[in-house]
Amino acid sequence: MKNILSLILITAILIGCSSNKKGINLVTDNQSEFVIVVSANADSSTLLAADEIRNYINKVSTVEVDIRNNLTPGDKQIIIGKELISDKILLQRLDTLKDDGFIIVIDNQDIKISGNTGKSNLYGAYTFIEDFLGCSLLTATEEYVPKSNNICVPEIDKTYEPAFSFRRILFPGMYSEKFRYWHKVETLDEWGMFVHTFQKLIPPDQYFDLHPEYFSLVGNHRLSDAQLCLSNPEVIKLLKENLRKEIDKNPEKKYWSVSQNDCYNYCECEDCMAMYKKYENISGAYIFMSNELAKEFPDYHISTLAYQFTRSAPKNIKPLDNVNIMFCSIECNRSMPLAEDPRSKGFVKDMEDWSNLTNNIFVWDYVVQFKNYLTPFPNFQVLQPNIQFFKKNNVDMMFEQGSSRNWSDLADLKQYLIAKLLWNPDLNTDSIIDDFLIKYYGPAEPYIESYFNLMHRSLEENKENEFLNIYGYPTDYVDSYLTPNLLLQYKELMDKAEASVVDDSVYLMRVLKTRLPVDFAYLDIALNNDFEVLSYLDKDGDNIVIRQEMLDYLNRFIEVSQLTNTTRINERNFKTEEYKKYVLHKLDLMSRQNIAKNSSISLKTTPSEKYPVGNEIALTDNLFGDLDFHNNWLGYEGEDMIVEIDLQKSEKVSQVNMNFLKAVNSWVFLPVEIIVEVSKDGKTFHKVGSARGDISDENYLVKSVPFSIKFNPIEVQFLKVTAISLKRCPEWHRGFGNPSWIFIDELIIE
Repeated sequence: MKNILSLILITAILIGCSSNKKGINLVTDNQSEFVIVVSANADSSTLLAADEIRNYINKVSTVEVDIRNNLTPGDKQIIIGKELISDKILLQRLDTLKDDGFIIVIDNQDIKISGNTGKSNLYGAYTFIEDFLGCSLLTATEEYVPKSNNICVPEIDKTYEPAFSFRRILFPGMYSEKFRYWHKVETLDEWGMFVHTFQKLIPPDQYFDLHPEYFSLVGNHRLSDAQLCLSNPEVIKLLKENLRKEIDKNPEKKYWSVSQNDCYNYCECEDCMAMYKKYENISGAYIFMSNELAKEFPDYHISTLAYQFTRSAPKNIKPLDNVNIMFCSIECNRSMPLAEDPRSKGFVKDMEDWSNLTNNIFVWDYVVQFKNYLTPFPNFQVLQPNIQFFKKNNVDMMFEQGSSRNWSDLADLKQYLIAKLLWNPDLNTDSIIDDFLIKYYGPAEPYIESYFNLMHRSLEENKENEFLNIYGYPTDYVDSYLTPNLLLQYKELMDKAEASVVDDSVYLMRVLKTRLPVDFAYLDIALNNDFEVLSYLDKDGDNIVIRQEMLDYLNRFIEVSQLTNTTRINERNFKTEEYKKYVLHKLDLMSRQNIAKNSSISLKTTPSEKYPVGNEIALTDNLFGDLDFHNNWLGYEGEDMIVEIDLQKSEKVSQVNMNFLKAVNSWVFLPVEIIVEVSKDGKTFHKVGSARGDISDENYLVKSVPFSIKFNPIEVQFLKVTAISLKRCPEWHRGFGNPSWIFIDELIIE
């Protein structure tokens, strides 16, 4: 299979001109009178622009167009670059263009494509190829090319300018140079350092032991893995010194981020608190710091974050002109446009407040489901209005964070649409989406479109109650767009889509990849909920059997993920094969006979009410906690867990099984030790087994960790299970000194 897969229209078409519109015949009956002309001194990007126009004329029509370096009066010419343009009015227009802008002029003789740089010339060339030759670059490796013996292009005189000076999308396409140029999105070439740079400029391992006063005071303790103490003049001085060293390495870079680490833990010392009060917001201290650096480096932009605890704008201080504010939407709901959503009122106000202070704003927006790349995430209805909202509020730089190199739900369509909206936020999104679906899915398009529309319509009907969170899980949406009934409909549509292209390997691979989120949601919701119509289990009284068809479906999901090279589930690198092991372990426990099911359970220590799951009921309801501590986990904050179980009668037992959650980033740790004790009278207990949790593991990957404590069979009526908690986050952790958590589910006695 070639790297670029061409989609060919079966019938030849006349491209570009209608019968009632004037045009120029670029190709007639597979012949062309045109030549391409570029300056002999043209840069590599302009030369590539010429090559690509010639290449795509040939792909469409098989015609070979020559490339020359000199204009020839009387010839029909495609002129690329301003060096060969003599029209003074056109040159004046070029001089007034925004960066990256270009002009396409098609008259009765010539086609002129020009910006002011090689990059803008290439942008213009790809726009000509797409708009006038009818070609589309759908993904980094897949394109649509119509076939025709005739190419007619309309007469036009059009200026193209971007809505935003900087446009970046973090999706797989960004790692292809051709995709970036075609869709006019950009790299971070002008950035010397990019976000969360405190730890780089003042590394704790280098400075903390000698100067703990440089770092955040939280409570009564300085934290190494936190923020900096910005009221300390020595910190500002050191930031200047170390930033200068970095700039000296790459003096050509324009933007330098000096910004908070990716955590909270801002400094609470007396002087910092006084700064927060003076500027009526924590962000004031960060703007003060940025202004000091901006004065030190007037020829550069100092970028700092408006993120989480610094998101709100300060008062009594303004960013200097060369201070760049990187404003982030991480907390926001995606079921409604920001400007319409009552839950986003605070965010909207913050945006407006910053826009009243400065027009040097970089928006960092988030457009995928980070906790689960393979969860359906129907946020297409907010993409355009949100981008328009940012444009309205003086934003000139946009970064849409997707799934980076990883595939995520409808990533191919999403990156395609967002790239176009960042250039022009007022495009007709329905037309763009329809055009993409037809070209990308071929005969399967009606079924994929039905799935797309049904999912978004279902969310729209629930938008006021649903919080579409970038850190959600499939189970979070079972009351809106991922109900069991809808999942069955989605699955049926995907089955039809797959059947419609079963004999076409290109279309089939696209459908298989597109259906992975549907299959993942179907399987995960069946695992983590008790829906009769959607379950892994058949239950007949106490007899529980795992459905073979669900195991087959799980195996198929894994096989398709590997076939399509789509094995990463989330940003923490949790893979589909690991997910299968997690599911099988969970099913094994769910299908076991649990002696504790009908017992009397007494919680001797009180679980937290922050995440209510029914207290002791949660331990034996056979609904196992998933990888989100909100779902089915019984939690203890800063407390040990002590549970006593009365089996109601004497039973022979030899094993106690349970799962504990590990989610270090959320302050959730494994128990230090788990102790099982037994008693015949409920008063005198003796220890029969124990296990220790690995509390040294600092990895942030979320895990459900099984513990199985086995002992010699013994006849008892009473058991006691104690899980000893750390109680406080350890010294290496950002939450040091604060209460830590343990979460348990489920308790199985055999």
